[in-house]
Amino acid sequence: MRWDGIAGRLCGLAALLGAWEAVSRRGHGIAVASPEETFAAMAGLLAQPAFWAGDLVVSVRRVGLGFLLGFLVGGGLGLAAGFWPPIRAFLVPSRWMLTSVPGVVAVMLGMLWFGLGSTMVVAIVALMVAPAMHVAVIEGLSSVDGSLLEMARAYRFTPAMRLWHVYAPAMAAPLFSGGVVALGGAMRVAVLAEALGSNEGIGHALAVARTNLDTPRLYALALCSMLLVGLAEMTLLGLARRVVGRRRS
Repeated sequence: MRWDGIAGRLCGLAALLGAWEAVSRRGHGIAVASPEETFAAMAGLLAQPAFWAGDLVVSVRRVGLGFLLGFLVGGGLGLAAGFWPPIRAFLVPSRWMLTSVPGVVAVMLGMLWFGLGSTMVVAIVALMVAPAMHVAVIEGLSSVDGSLLEMARAYRFTPAMRLWHVYAPAMAAPLFSGGVVALGGAMRVAVLAEALGSNEGIGHALAVARTNLDTPRLYALALCSMLLVGLAEMTLLGLARRVVGRRRS
């Protein structure tokens, strides 16, 4: 990363922290915790082994399992829809329904269908991730160069070879970009589901902090969830750059 990019990000972070501090000074302590209080509460959380082994690990596992399930289901249906237009048309209403339903509605329905706990959270995350992966795969397949397909037929590529050498490179960029967006949404809906229908996880800890009016802890938990998403996004983007660079070389 260039130095001007780093400087710009640091300036943006400083401005955000300054605005946060100003709002906390003008507002009520119950409503807005200061950055100092939030970081102190976060340090206290991270110093607790029970938080690492309990709420944090539970939320990461739920989001990871839900994301993987949504990726497999959405990607598989995207492949089918990309190769067979009738299947694509058949799946359009379902995809539209899943992408338009509000997260809180999905959580309430999930509580009715799956009860409370991990199964509900994983299922809701998967339902939110699958449409994004579905669309990403279709976009990738539709961008394949026709001349490459002609070349693959001329050299008598097997279906597996076509998928790996022709279609996979075209799907890589849409999948990674869609995955980054879907991951943020997955974390948000998971925290919401845990807050409303679970007795463990970051969302449950947020609900407890709100009930106890422990604003610094609430802000610290929110910041922790955002940092988790940021770390996962950087990991995905780094993997995407390596994959694309390897393909180009």
